[in-house]
Amino acid sequence: MELILSMIRKVFIFSAVIALSGCFAGKHKVQVLPDAELNKPYFIEFNVANQATYPDYFKVKMNPLNSGLTVKPIDEWYDTVHISGTPQTKQDITIEISYYIRGPGGFLGL
Repeated sequence: MELILSMIRKVFIFSAVIALSGCFAGKHKVQVLPDAELNKPYFIEFNVANQATYPDYFKVKMNPLNSGLTVKPIDEWYDTVHISGTPQTKQDITIEISYYIRGPGGFLGL
């Protein structure tokens, strides 16, 4: 009986570890975009996720805010974005995009 309980515990712990590992997703690597030139139009399209994301959880932080660039998802799945505009400031521009991807078992934060 004790052997059976021990095996059940091991199976439960293993299952819990597998289930929880899907809940914690790591950050993507920093992606360096092509350089923009001051006062010249800039445009790039890229895929932020290989799956659909939840629009309510798609967030963009840009520094500085008055850079002249905008970031917009271009489709209903929020997995591809356009970064466009005319840079108005001569400094590094940092864009941080965070989102949750649609998974079969719920949210996966990235």
